[in-house]
Amino acid sequence: MDFSKGLLSQEIWQIVRDRHVPASAESIELHYSRARSLCQQSGLTVNDIQHLTPKFWDFHFDPTRDATAFTIATIHINLCIGTISRFASSRPDLLPLLDSLVKFDVCGSFMLTEVGHGLDARNIETTATLRADGSFELNSPNGASWKAMPPTTPLCGLPRVAVVFARLIVGSEDRGIKPFIVHLSDPKTMRPGITSTLLPMRPGTKPLDHALTHFDHVSLPPSALLGSMSKPDDPRKDFLQQIWRVSVGTLSLSIASISSIKVASSIVAAYSRRRLVTAPDMTKVPIFQFSTQHRPILRAVASGAILETFARWTIEEYTNKRQTQSIRHALATIFKATATRESQVLVEMLERCGWQGLFSYNQISELALALQGNSIAEGDALVLCIRLASEVLGGKYSLPKAKDPTSAMARHEYGLFREAGNAISGLGGYDAHRSQAFDNHILPRCRLMIEAVGHRMAYEAAQAAGIDEAVLLLYERLCMSADLSWYTENGITTRSSFFASVDEAYEAALPVLLRMLDEQEPRLRGYISAPIASAESWDSFLPGLQTFGSKADGSLKL
Repeated sequence: MDFSKGLLSQEIWQIVRDRHVPASAESIELHYSRARSLCQQSGLTVNDIQHLTPKFWDFHFDPTRDATAFTIATIHINLCIGTISRFASSRPDLLPLLDSLVKFDVCGSFMLTEVGHGLDARNIETTATLRADGSFELNSPNGASWKAMPPTTPLCGLPRVAVVFARLIVGSEDRGIKPFIVHLSDPKTMRPGITSTLLPMRPGTKPLDHALTHFDHVSLPPSALLGSMSKPDDPRKDFLQQIWRVSVGTLSLSIASISSIKVASSIVAAYSRRRLVTAPDMTKVPIFQFSTQHRPILRAVASGAILETFARWTIEEYTNKRQTQSIRHALATIFKATATRESQVLVEMLERCGWQGLFSYNQISELALALQGNSIAEGDALVLCIRLASEVLGGKYSLPKAKDPTSAMARHEYGLFREAGNAISGLGGYDAHRSQAFDNHILPRCRLMIEAVGHRMAYEAAQAAGIDEAVLLLYERLCMSADLSWYTENGITTRSSFFASVDEAYEAALPVLLRMLDEQEPRLRGYISAPIASAESWDSFLPGLQTFGSKADGSLKL
């Protein structure tokens, strides 16, 4: 036991050797160039971004072959331009900067969270102190206040500007968190007083210069402040208004999971149809014919189609001017929770490709890791679910009701909330929501509760959009499988009848989903670079790999 401990003092076992080396500047700059081309090709205007026009949402539905470039583009468009554009009508001096950002002549970033403050961003420690001449001094007072983890290095190859959130200090008074425009770097160097520390590359994804950023008494002009210098009457409400584009990002970033699921299902389907195994009668058969192989693919096809209709419905409700900001946050959270759950099918499809699925060049693992990152970006999905479920249980607002309260998924949703409500009563009521008992007994239920709402809403949206009944039935069964014990306990089904119904649902949906799979393939063809997708792409992939060997005469072969 622990026989290897004696080795750990050797030089080759030093911890520093296990730390990943950052990617090259050239590989990072490539993805900024791609992000720039995405933004320029989109034709998005400041008006589209500020007012969330259909063109803005369509940008997020469009597939991409480079998740890193898409990440750069969404930060640039939604968080940076979206935040600044809100102030443009009263600040004409901002128009030249917005014009440069829209053209992507300047790269935009967004800096809210800190090393010591993630989802508790209302407690950030970066300060912007008003000076006598009206300028500000931006400062990171300690290591916990370093901004994390937006890309901020000069490796983008362009001037970089950021919306930086900091506590406004006037005299000795803290006037709350405010957004400031900060020019971070020129094309090759950081601006004075600003330090960007490059983090190691995330495993399995294309490189991006995620960083920790420190401000050392950086001087900002009076025009850097976006909005009022006054102290808000309601700091929480004011903070949520300042960061409202994060809520937009919660929804818009999650929409990207739709095209990722579709691309992955097309790759795995193509591979499964051409990968042959020997049957007992010695004939060669494609692995696609096995239920364990084609069911995850068909599930992904169904999920992609239903999530798309759900996204369209959510956008319509989100942009409805009659909605309160609380309901907008709720809708974005519900969609994100649902998309995060549905995207887990990528892991199962990855496994069904064997060793081929492990390599990022086949895209599936890269897509899965990118979506895993999305579950954390713009608000951790679990914590968002906890916050939403707790507020609903506390009666702060109500979610849109089910169209058919008698449906299985509506009954499940109401049942989970009823169970949690009864549990809260046993704990002494909602006033105890900060207690250890609430933490132990209610918080672990919240994600499943919000996912239940999302499943019901997604089903209703797909039904209203005319999705085939066989696909809807399969989706219902798959949603039920996530909490089968509840359905059996409440007499809606039995285990034996449920598993039989799942088999029947797959059988009925098979021809419809195969047709949908074939229909999506032509549109996605240009976005698929995985060598396993075809014999031709595999044959063109192999010659580019470094090869070692020897010739028959023993001479080296390279």
